[in-house]
Amino acid sequence: MFTDFPVLYVDVIVRRTIVSCAALAVVALAAGVLLDQPLAGAGVLLGLAGATVNHRLFQVSTARYSNADGHLDRKPYAGSVAARLGALTVIAFALLFLVRPMGFGMVGGLVAFQFLLMANAFGALWRYQRAQLAGLAPARSVDAPSHLVGSAGSPAPGEGNQPGGPAGNDTGRARG
Repeated sequence: MFTDFPVLYVDVIVRRTIVSCAALAVVALAAGVLLDQPLAGAGVLLGLAGATVNHRLFQVSTARYSNADGHLDRKPYAGSVAARLGALTVIAFALLFLVRPMGFGMVGGLVAFQFLLMANAFGALWRYQRAQLAGLAPARSVDAPSHLVGSAGSPAPGEGNQPGGPAGNDTGRARG
């Protein structure tokens, strides 16, 4: 159903999530001060910031450990994911043990980031599906580079190459 969802929309989802996190951080800091729990508000800010940095490093490591044909070298990738998640977990548990309000705030910030990311992704997928069902979205994503989309961005048999494809491969004839 969503196999043709354009990969380029992921940037929009991440951008909306980061803006939502910034707004939530401001609200959490203000609420923490108003409720006489400034450390909890700072913990939420720390959790949101940690999750945002983790997500950015996730994107960078995915690009780093992917080869030209799109396959992922899983061993170093899994190690980098485990190290980042382990570091966030150790920080959160240390704060829970040492500065309880900040620790709970950080755990809440980490959870809030995931909720915001999933809500933004769900909203984008929902809008895309509605546009696709209404005939307003392309049935296949041909606007994104084929190395980002995988097989969805490459021409189907009988269609030939799309404009702007790799140089030297556009023969002007339909393949069949």
